Order: sequence, then structure tokens, then C-alpha cells
Amino acid sequence: MKKLLSIITALTVAASTTSSLVSCKVITNEFKIEVPKYASSLKYEFKDHKYVPKESYPNTEADVKKALDGATGTFASSLVTDMINSLFFNANLSVTKNSKSTWQYLFKTDQEGIYADGQYRTAGLNSKQQEKINDYYSKVSKITSLLGLMQYTEWSNSQSTDVEKTEGSNKPITLSEQTIKLVNDSKMFESSNNQGITNVKIKSTPKLYEGKIGLAKKTSEETYEAEETNSESIKIDAYDSDYISKKTNYNEKTAKETDPKEPTKGYGEYIAGTNLAVDFFSQLLISQWQGSPETSVEVKKVEKQSDTSKENFKKQGLILNSKNAEKSKQPVFEYTEDEKGNKTPYAYGYSLVSLEPINLELTYNDNRDLKTGEPKPGNQNYIMDLTIEGLSAAFKPVLSFTSYRNEKNEVVKEKSGTPYVGWRFMGYQFNSKNIIGYNEDGTQYTEKPNKKMIATNKKFNDFNISKLEIKKA
Repeated sequence: MKKLLSIITALTVAASTTSSLVSCKVITNEFKIEVPKYASSLKYEFKDHKYVPKESYPNTEADVKKALDGATGTFASSLVTDMINSLFFNANLSVTKNSKSTWQYLFKTDQEGIYADGQYRTAGLNSKQQEKINDYYSKVSKITSLLGLMQYTEWSNSQSTDVEKTEGSNKPITLSEQTIKLVNDSKMFESSNNQGITNVKIKSTPKLYEGKIGLAKKTSEETYEAEETNSESIKIDAYDSDYISKKTNYNEKTAKETDPKEPTKGYGEYIAGTNLAVDFFSQLLISQWQGSPETSVEVKKVEKQSDTSKENFKKQGLILNSKNAEKSKQPVFEYTEDEKGNKTPYAYGYSLVSLEPINLELTYNDNRDLKTGEPKPGNQNYIMDLTIEGLSAAFKPVLSFTSYRNEKNEVVKEKSGTPYVGWRFMGYQFNSKNIIGYNEDGTQYTEKPNKKMIATNKKFNDFNISKLEIKKA
């Protein structure tokens, strides 16, 4: 079971953190999250010196949920919380000046004065300012909230027939008369009837990112390309090596302790993406991706970090696979090594991958006890079928070095130290132009309305409800 908070989650890519949203409409009762079935085995076992999917293992619903939430235990569930809180946000239930600045901050988009929730109250307008409302909705292209769609539909229907309403990719959808009637019948926007969500069913097809690493190409058993020439770079453009293997990261002692009959010993079994010790880069994503996060990079050993590297290192939010980045030079990740052999890597940036739209089926109950969450006599369930577009997955490059240990758990130097790069999934975001918490140039974003909030930059910029239908259960 998952409990909605009385806040809109301000998701940073590094972790899911929160910012307060002052609203009388607080959804606090529990609801269930259903996940789709996943055919391929998510259970991994150690076999022939590497991890492979366990054959004929039947995934349970708990396995799929665990894999979707990943190593943090929150990836998918925090995303669902974000989507539900945005869908049911109601600016009409909060009236203070301070709270308005919070709404505008959280729903800020790359269009000045246009807010993602699509509600004219968030824009600082009231129902009597028709001329300004007309101007506002003529510029709106995406809407993240049900109430915003209701208000946009009302405005769109009031326009003359020669005004383009729903045609064109840059306009929000409008709701049918039947959908509007059922929304009004359910009274879901009344503050006394705010605990209605009982079930969220994810209908999208998940996709496993296997998290292979790009290993520096070896020219012999002892040395790898460009190791002895500091002025040259090692190009990494093939990500096809397993994180755990005799050629990458391996521990003979752990391998010897592994026992198929006792799956918790040695290199034990695990669900994909949930054990960072042996599977640092894989993640089951909530829907199919469009493209790959893996970007060609160069790795360079230097005596001292260069000024260019120092400048790039300050731009941790730089999107390395953006169109602008593709036109520039290939990213170069430097690293240094001290007299004791300790290596310090200087990787930077992110990779953003667009995901297929998320399909959800929500169950809403119009008469639920606020204390127990149980339906009251005479209650009615409504089924909401919706599609949400604009989701991206953020990955961070990690530059590290292979490690081989013998049965005494001692590092074998001649088999260790080869540079490799992997792409670690860091979170979901509804923004394809900048990493949440960073500016488009990759520098830290610091603007926020108060000290208690986490700095987030255009959190819902690409969030768009592209389909919404409601029926009685």
C-alpha cells in the first residue's frame, strides 16, 4: 500500500525529496498500486562467473514492484505519488499569497507566466478577468491537472467555432460532456470528499535497462589502450561488459562461497536493479524507452585535473546527449592517480532518455470514510483511464575502475584498475530540457520561494494529460 502525502513531491534526480504545497485538499488515505506482469525473469543468479537471469523463474507482483522501485525503494512509487498529486491538485482550496507563490514555483514551465497545472487561479487570475483568461489559455499547450483540463475545456467550448480547440499537437485535450458530468457527480473536488483514490493500476509495459558497462579496450593482458600515454584519451563507445565478471569486477573468495542451494551466500540471488553491490547500473523502467542513455565518452589519465575538466565538473547537471551536446566535442572524463595508486575520477553530467507515455487506470470512490479509508454505504466507484506524456529517465555517468580480488580478498593489481564507464539510473522527471535542480547550462539551480523547499527547476514542464476518460464501475 502507498500513502499520498499532503505535499507535492519535488523530485530531484539524486533522490525523491519534498516541498510543501499548502492546500486544504489533503489526500492521506492509503491506496494500492497494481503493476503489470513482466514475462522475462527478474531474478538473477551467479553462474559461470557472472550473473544471468534465473531460468523459468516466475516473477511475482512483489518482484515487479521491487524492481520498479529499484535500489532506493522509491523510484516508481514516488513517480506515482507525483502524478496523482498533480492530477488532483486544486488551487481553489488555497488562498494565501504565500501559497500562490509556491504553486507557481512548482508548476513553472519554460513559458513565462504559464503554469503546468492549467488552472487560472495558479496564474493569479479570477473568474471575472475573462480577457486575461482568454489570453492565458490561448498560450497553454500542456496541462497536468484534472481541474485544469475542466477549466480549459470550459474556456475552449466558450470560444467561437472558428477557434481551433483540440486539433494540433500544441493544444491540450478537451474533456467530453460525459466525462465532465461524471467528474461533477463524483464531487471529487470538494474538500470534504478528498480521499477517493483507492487503486492505481499501471498499464504501461516496463522495460529493463540491463546496465552494461563500457570497458577501456585492452591492447594486451597487462595494459589497456592509452594507459602509458597521459596525453591520449581512451574512447569508450561500446557498453557490452557485465558489471560482475572475471574481466571487470570479481572476488574469488565471494565466488567460492557461492552455493546454489543457499542463494543468500556469496554471490547471492537478487531481483534486477535492487543490489548495488553486484548490479550497480540496471533498472526496470516504468515504460519503454526511446533511445539509449549510453553516450560515447573519452577517458583520460592526467597528472593534474585540467581547467576545462574543472569547469565541466561544476556543471553536474549538463545533459550530455542533448542536441546541443551532440554538436560539441565528445565528453572527456579525466582522472588522476596518486603515489599510492588511488584514482580520483572527474565524471560529470547526465543522460536523458524519453519514455513512452504512461497509461494508468485509477479507481476513485466518492464516499470514503476519512478515518478508516473504508467505503461508506451508498458509495460509487469510478474508473479513470488516462495517459500521461512527457516522462524522461535520467542517468548519471560513473567513471570507475575494475577490481579483482583473490581468495584471500586481496586486490590483484595486474587484473585491476582498468577504467570503465556505466550509466546509473537516478530518477524520473517531466522535463527534457534541464535536469531538475539544475539550469540548462548544467549549473546548480538555487531559486526557491522559501528556505524549507528544495530547489527544483520546471518540475512538470513536459507533463501532459493526453487522454482522460471516466466511467462508473
